[in-house]
Amino acid sequence: MTKSSLSGDYLIPDWPLPDGISAAVSTVTSPGNLAAHVFAEPASVIRHRRQLVRDLSLPCTPRWLQQYHGAVAGNFAEIALGAPADAIFSRQPASVCAVLTADCLPVLLVSRDGSEIAAVHAGWRGLAAGVIESTLQQLRTDNADLRAWIGPAITLPYFEVGGDVYDVFAARGLTDSKNFLPQPQHKWLADLPDLARRVLNLAGVSDVTLSGLCTYSDERWYSYRRTPVAGRFASLIWKN
Repeated sequence: MTKSSLSGDYLIPDWPLPDGISAAVSTVTSPGNLAAHVFAEPASVIRHRRQLVRDLSLPCTPRWLQQYHGAVAGNFAEIALGAPADAIFSRQPASVCAVLTADCLPVLLVSRDGSEIAAVHAGWRGLAAGVIESTLQQLRTDNADLRAWIGPAITLPYFEVGGDVYDVFAARGLTDSKNFLPQPQHKWLADLPDLARRVLNLAGVSDVTLSGLCTYSDERWYSYRRTPVAGRFASLIWKN
């Protein structure tokens, strides 16, 4: 777990990146909600997305995805704007990979040589569906040569789930006394970031950095569990 810095109102991950690669996370104030599916005025979403590109000096507009808690990883060079997918990867220069979240995990990936980047949207359903493994399979880089950063997401004190969720991860051998804490009435407190770290480690990605930032307790980010009608913030990685 490392500290990250704010540039303006954007979070800049404290995460070693190869030359020519940058990463950032937006907030509720910079530039605001970036999702068109959460009862927002379309004009405001368009305005915020344009501001994001300007503020971060992005080389292009992100390929915004239609995220659906699945396991599809799209190629930046081929995927259409708004295509259904929960991860995006790229090998080409001047490209941006981004996902939108509001409690789910944003996972950013980069090869040590900077040749490949990816952004993954991973809530518990996506983790269970194998979205991280699906993304890794699309990359040419050996998993041992990848670095991962897990961004702001809901953390264990606030993420209560039912026995059905516990059973899904128990079946995959991912549960232990650290990432699932039993609660009354057959409920559990789940450590979503640690589950993602374990998935990455089991796949051979040992270089994993956790932001340690909680969307539920930190009002710099949107949280669906804190405010059900919530916006979405972006986690981005790009090739300059």
